[in-house]
Amino acid sequence: MASPSLTAQSSLPTRRSAGFIGLYSLATLGLWLAVYAPGLVTVSVRVREIRPDDAIAVYGSITALAALFALFGNPFFGRLSDRSRSRFGRRRPFFIGGMAAGTLAVTVIGISDSVPVIMASWCAAQLAYNAAIAALTAVIADYVPQDQRGRVAGISGVCNYGAMAGAAYVAAWFSTSTLLMFLAPAVIGLVLVAVFLPFLREPRNTSPHVSFGVREFLSTFWVNPRRHPDFAWAWVSRFFIVLAWMTLLTYQSFLLISRFGFTNTTVAPAVATASVVLVAGILIGSAGGGYLSDKTGRRKIFIAVATVIAAIGFPVIAFSTDLASFHVGVAVVGLGIGVHMAVDLALVTDVLPNSEEAGKDLGVFNIANALPQSVAPAFAAILFTLLGTENYTALYLWAAGFALAGAVAVRFVRGSR
Repeated sequence: MASPSLTAQSSLPTRRSAGFIGLYSLATLGLWLAVYAPGLVTVSVRVREIRPDDAIAVYGSITALAALFALFGNPFFGRLSDRSRSRFGRRRPFFIGGMAAGTLAVTVIGISDSVPVIMASWCAAQLAYNAAIAALTAVIADYVPQDQRGRVAGISGVCNYGAMAGAAYVAAWFSTSTLLMFLAPAVIGLVLVAVFLPFLREPRNTSPHVSFGVREFLSTFWVNPRRHPDFAWAWVSRFFIVLAWMTLLTYQSFLLISRFGFTNTTVAPAVATASVVLVAGILIGSAGGGYLSDKTGRRKIFIAVATVIAAIGFPVIAFSTDLASFHVGVAVVGLGIGVHMAVDLALVTDVLPNSEEAGKDLGVFNIANALPQSVAPAFAAILFTLLGTENYTALYLWAAGFALAGAVAVRFVRGSR
């Protein structure tokens, strides 16, 4: 009997309609809006409100621990969705369930003034949202033809990073109410994901039941790099470029406060403006990169160029002395990120180890998205301790090095041009 993933692939239309791609992109926008609002703005604001004296250390601890839950949740729920026999489909229950649970968790953060409760709630939110992320990402491998993947990944990448700006603005609009600052992005995200669900027609999983023991559980988080080196090198490349831009995103509000005189109450609009600049670069990079990659059938050269472009932007940020130069650096980084993320997802779907377990394998790949969220604050804390000061110039020069490491790693992928 054919696996559901293979069945879905064999029955794909020659082209996915603009309506399907549009609704998928809106779902992506909504999901990441819900994730980015607390991840980039509101949790840090909340921590600074209740623990102003040691906000950086507390926020770093919360972010690092929560990222571990994201690291676990993405491949775990991806594999569960691969094996799901729900009459509602394999992916849909994880979309809506993850978004609903995430909304509940961030609501608790909005009403709590306890650091342990905030930490536990953000960990729960990361776990829930990564269930939705794993299922949504698998849709490209399951239901999008190979010659459309670059464009679909590019458009969804624009929506992904467009959510950064949207998240900051939504948080700013509701900044007078802590609860609404957390709740509004979550509810908007829940609605946009729910709208996509009826338009995803999934075959029911009718494959034979396979036991899920300890060995199978542990294999959920592992793809053998010796057996699948292309996948491994793609993973390493993604890890380093995400580590670079997570360094920017995690600490940009602290940089703006430290270097340019913003305060806890004024930094959200400044982050929103920086996010718009970032997204402007991403729009150009994603739209052009995904289209040209599909037309030429090449992936690696675009990824290499993208990481080099991003690496050029980080020193500009590192040495910025005014907002204009800071924004120039952010725009250049955004251009590189846009090209990279559009083409990178298409590349990894080309070299997946097992098309029958796309959710699981893409979940392992998405560890390269989650792990840098823990590594970035840990690295920054170590760097600042060694230097004896919060030296953002040194931090962003290191980020440039991380981006270049991503360019080197992709050269070793052989299974995609």
